[in-house]
Amino acid sequence: MRYSNTTVDKKAHEAWDKIRDLTKVIVRIRASWFGSLLLPRKDGEIEIKAFFETFTFGDNYVVEKATSHVIPVGNGRASIVVSEPNEYRRLMLKKNLLSWSLDVPIKREDGWMTQECYEKIGNFPAPLIDALIDEFYKTTIITEDEDTIIDRQSALLFSESSRGVSNACEAVSMFCTLGTFWEKFGLNKENLPEVPFREYLMMKIMTRKEGESMRNKSSSSAGSRHSGTKIAGPGGKIRASRGKRIAL
Repeated sequence: MRYSNTTVDKKAHEAWDKIRDLTKVIVRIRASWFGSLLLPRKDGEIEIKAFFETFTFGDNYVVEKATSHVIPVGNGRASIVVSEPNEYRRLMLKKNLLSWSLDVPIKREDGWMTQECYEKIGNFPAPLIDALIDEFYKTTIITEDEDTIIDRQSALLFSESSRGVSNACEAVSMFCTLGTFWEKFGLNKENLPEVPFREYLMMKIMTRKEGESMRNKSSSSAGSRHSGTKIAGPGGKIRASRGKRIAL
């Protein structure tokens, strides 16, 4: 029986693109010509494909450091950090765009797009470049919907009666799969900058959720000590004492 399912095929190709080279991210947008301007359009007849270097923890550190500054407040008694989102996005493009299907070749030097190349890219309509950056930016963050799912599933995962999480989201799946092997990977301050920033955010969230769960369990255990004594049984298992509590 012959059949065609373009949705499944598309998902399969996207999944393959994602794992084929974990150091690169493929971004696609649609565009159309409006006179002499090539502009993004959801159902445009032209597909523009761009290859970005995966945005890592180290990339975020560099870009955030360069686009943030401290402003004193309260007569200098305190200060706040102010970031410049437009500059952040601009540096993401200069740092991570490797190549694309448009007719201006991307030239890089010392890990960054050359200034001459960046100026040539500036001749393209701003909405087109913004659309490409938007799609790339989505691959570097945790959305509100994802955060909600992580919050719900981590509560199940770290509950005292947990039997695991069915249909686990990417963050929970990665946490459970990689958690026991984390030490074997030898992650430290030298190689942490190579971790994809989005995965770093996921691990950070899961670590925080685990910490919250452990604190809640500690609070519950402290409260339960007032309702009865627990003793260690065979194999070190903890059970409630069968002895009667005598009021003093």
